[in-house]
Amino acid sequence: MASGTSRLASMHEEFGWPTPDRILTPKGAGARLLADLATRKISLPLRWADPNTTQRIGVLVEDPESDSTQMPVALVCEFDRAAPQSTLALAQRLAWNFSRTPLLITVEPNLVRAWSCCEPPAPGSEDPTRSSEIPSARLDFTGTGIADQLRRELHWVNLLYGQLFNSYPQSFRRENCADQLLLENLTELRARLMQEGLSSDTTHDLLGRVIFIQFLFHRRDSSGTPALNLSVLERLRRDQVLEAAYADLESVLRSGGDAYRFFRWLNEKFNGDLFPGKGSESTQREKEWRAELDQVSQVHLALLADFVGGQMRMRSGQACLWPQYMFDAIPLEFISSIYETFVRSEKDDDDDDDDEDKEERGTKGVVYTPSHIVDFLLDAVLPWNSPDWDLRVLDGACGSGIFLVKAFQRLVHRWRIANPGQEPKAEVLKRLL
Repeated sequence: MASGTSRLASMHEEFGWPTPDRILTPKGAGARLLADLATRKISLPLRWADPNTTQRIGVLVEDPESDSTQMPVALVCEFDRAAPQSTLALAQRLAWNFSRTPLLITVEPNLVRAWSCCEPPAPGSEDPTRSSEIPSARLDFTGTGIADQLRRELHWVNLLYGQLFNSYPQSFRRENCADQLLLENLTELRARLMQEGLSSDTTHDLLGRVIFIQFLFHRRDSSGTPALNLSVLERLRRDQVLEAAYADLESVLRSGGDAYRFFRWLNEKFNGDLFPGKGSESTQREKEWRAELDQVSQVHLALLADFVGGQMRMRSGQACLWPQYMFDAIPLEFISSIYETFVRSEKDDDDDDDDEDKEERGTKGVVYTPSHIVDFLLDAVLPWNSPDWDLRVLDGACGSGIFLVKAFQRLVHRWRIANPGQEPKAEVLKRLL
């Protein structure tokens, strides 16, 4: 990484950026946790996809020494050589799904580029990187010099105070961020399923089930193997759990009977409340399965299959972006908030108040607690840097559970502080829960 590190060093000298070590391995607990998370969620998938290109990822934050959680100014991904377009496109797609900063900066030996993390990837484009790159924030060090405008755009002071975002507002629209578009897509799918006669409870169960299954298809272990994959589906066919071979969730949903055989197999593995009959006797569980099957038709499963296959057209005229989502990179706290959003939306549907009253109450748009507010409060009561992990946490107004999700993440981190060099095993995590 000598050339990449040298380029980061030159960005420190010429543009006032923090030193390379403060970007890649910041000392402050808040920034370090974010850099570690970006390594797991972005750097590892890039390594699996392109093992020939060495890269490291870090964060630009206002104070790399602070233990408080900070909103990063940008993600920084340095490459040891000129990165292929496919690798850059994947980096931007992962950063868009990461949903924790509006800006990705890629650093190659002779080129520094800025990318919007508020623009969805461009599926099917000849150049999938084109839609999200900010052209005037490209610094080509092989040329005769760097234009003053470019020097201003990526100077640390101007980055810190948002000049780049103000100069290109169309590239940083909040409504195009991954969490916003996912919620919008799911809300439209919910409406269509209910228009086809599904109850709200069954609709919400199916949506949660699809998200959970897609997460298992994306969730990889340390070797890069997803929890659900072709080998698992083939084994289910050999074991006669499924009647045919399938390649992905879309093909399973189009199969009719095998979709529910797959659901039942997952229920045996996880026994969560996304499946009928949680905690019930076998006869009651079977009764609840039958009740759901009496509601869900091939029309509903086809809608789900069109959605996860990216074939459903949204009211805006755009195709569903589901294939662009990477559920191992999307923040878990956002996924945990979807249910609360749907429940509130359902209450709005049943409310007799007029639209003006609803708008005054702020029921339109995202209603879950913003992540940065949760972090701000937890920094005060449950700071990162402490070895005290055996604690009880009460959220007396638990809605989506976002405070509990983030509190759990902090307790796991504190356990690591108290047990240096160790990773918590399943029994430890269960005890913490």
